[in-house]
Amino acid sequence: MGPSGEPTMETNTNDWRTQLPPDARQKIINKIWETLKKHIPFSKPEGDNELRRISIRFEEKIYSGAVDKNDYLRKISMKMLSMEAKSQNAAGSVSSIPAADDSLPLDLRHLVIDNGNSEPCLPKEEPAMNISDWRTHLPPDSRQRNVNKLMETLKKHVPYSGQEGIDELMRIAVSFEDLIFNTAINQEDYLRKISL
Repeated sequence: MGPSGEPTMETNTNDWRTQLPPDARQKIINKIWETLKKHIPFSKPEGDNELRRISIRFEEKIYSGAVDKNDYLRKISMKMLSMEAKSQNAAGSVSSIPAADDSLPLDLRHLVIDNGNSEPCLPKEEPAMNISDWRTHLPPDSRQRNVNKLMETLKKHVPYSGQEGIDELMRIAVSFEDLIFNTAINQEDYLRKISL
């Protein structure tokens, strides 16, 4: 801060937002928009415009709440993965989605509901713990294959650069798979949630 309390040039250069490439946010908004269009039936042009507005609000909320670039990319990635997984399960469960925002069509609410911390909303069911725990019956390399599939999806949807970006995407894929693995109630539940 300068003597008058205004931000100095040094303060602005340390803000991670100023270090994003100029078109990065627009690319992310477009990816979100494409994902929504791919998974949600809509009427043109009103529905398309609504999906665009949702994509912009979605990105803006994460952008303004992120503490750094990695946090921003991690939250966007987790939401995109969660959105893709939820959209596959939405067809049979639309009626069970709680009304949270009456301005959104019912079949879109599950994609934009905020749970307070910008993390994906996975069921809070306790994993089945018994003598024949389903986790021990998974083939040894199946979890790694699922992480690799998640990684490929992240690479398609999230801009990254260099080895640091790839490492961050891998951490996201591993933590997302681990979250699904630990919250699934059985093998079928795990496979359903992990499939993209």
